[in-house]
Amino acid sequence: DMIRTNQQQALTSQDYETYPLYEIQALSEQKQDLINHIIVFENYPVEEQVEQLGEGAESDFEIRNAGMIEQTNYDFNLVVMPQEAMKIRFEYNAKRYDREAVERTQGHLIQLLEQVVAKPDIRVHELDMVSEQEREQILSVWGNTAAEYPSEQTIHGLFETQTAQTPEQAALFFEGEQLTYRELNARANRLARTLRSQGVTKDRLVGLMTERSVDLIVGILGILKAGGAYVPIDPTYPEERIRYMLDDSGAELLLTQSHLVDKVAFDGNVLVL
Repeated sequence: DMIRTNQQQALTSQDYETYPLYEIQALSEQKQDLINHIIVFENYPVEEQVEQLGEGAESDFEIRNAGMIEQTNYDFNLVVMPQEAMKIRFEYNAKRYDREAVERTQGHLIQLLEQVVAKPDIRVHELDMVSEQEREQILSVWGNTAAEYPSEQTIHGLFETQTAQTPEQAALFFEGEQLTYRELNARANRLARTLRSQGVTKDRLVGLMTERSVDLIVGILGILKAGGAYVPIDPTYPEERIRYMLDDSGAELLLTQSHLVDKVAFDGNVLVL
């Protein structure tokens, strides 16, 4: 009975041995966007065998100009073919990737392979994909962001200096909304005066719970101008986490947006931006 059961299970499992990728994609909600690249390891050297068919000296059968044409629905394919020297082919959709990007990916793969050849027992997490040239570009060129500025000045002091120089220049853009330096500074000043009236002075912590918005920047500048320090709180955090952050920081005032007021029960004062 056990043998018969195992045979039945083996026969039944054959229905699930292979499942075409296009059917998987068709059954998903994303349809054709589910899979956009594949990695293929050819388990039979097809091109080599085709060439050998025409090499027999005793055969009248001759193949000339043998070649293969493949078509794929995927934007990027990495094909590995077994030969005397392993052959790796990159196929890509030129409408999605430019040649420079693919060559950069090729360089990364070569970088990884060279490390494995040099040290076969290397662990995966020890592999470094970035080449020396790219590392130099990242660190020395892109990473060279040092700039001279008055280090004795505060952030809001520097902002006010810039406001005096370019008051009508756009200082903040967000989803179609725009504030000049003068407008942003005026809003921050109004908030700072309100915070002062609420008892915010030097070194007082103020909770700041807003979504990414103009209110967020006004809140930061206003708190700094009042002399306090802000405790940034992500409104997507669970209520318990938000309450803990407020209690742990000792903040007695919470700045937030109107639609987030009910997000957490707070014993201190709540001010709507």
